[in-house]
Amino acid sequence: MNFQTEIETLIRARYPILYVITSEEMRVQEVLLDIAARRQKKVFEWTYSSGIVPAGASIQSQKGRNPATKEPLAALDHVIDQVEPAIFLFKDFHPFLTRSNFAVIRRLKDIALHLRNSRKTIVLISPVMEIPPELDKEITVLNFPPPTKDDLAILLDQAIADLRESQQ
Repeated sequence: MNFQTEIETLIRARYPILYVITSEEMRVQEVLLDIAARRQKKVFEWTYSSGIVPAGASIQSQKGRNPATKEPLAALDHVIDQVEPAIFLFKDFHPFLTRSNFAVIRRLKDIALHLRNSRKTIVLISPVMEIPPELDKEITVLNFPPPTKDDLAILLDQAIADLRESQQ
């Protein structure tokens, strides 16, 4: 089973929190946007610097967004407040999952129960795995595979086409 099929199956099965170990945020985001389009869900992304914004929004359009959602607890509250089906992509959330952030850990545990009965999913993306024991049963961990030869061939063909176009 490839990664996209696996993560889509978990989303459809209403696994509340998925944790993808990778440094390739954009590739994961593309997979999630594709799944969301097929499942008729919105995709939002969270970073500590921007808060929650629609996935793929430009930095310029993010400036006027809800700055309160930069804080992890407020961002998690926003997940609960969202009524429509959605995927929430949290980038580099691992620093907030340490033992000293008991409020964030508890909120995630509470949200996991809520998400099982909704059409919303949280996807945490991080280059390292940082899962507190309190959340072991709530989080499903996935390793994002490196690009295949076919993926690299497509990128190379695209780069060559772009280069030819720029030389004309």
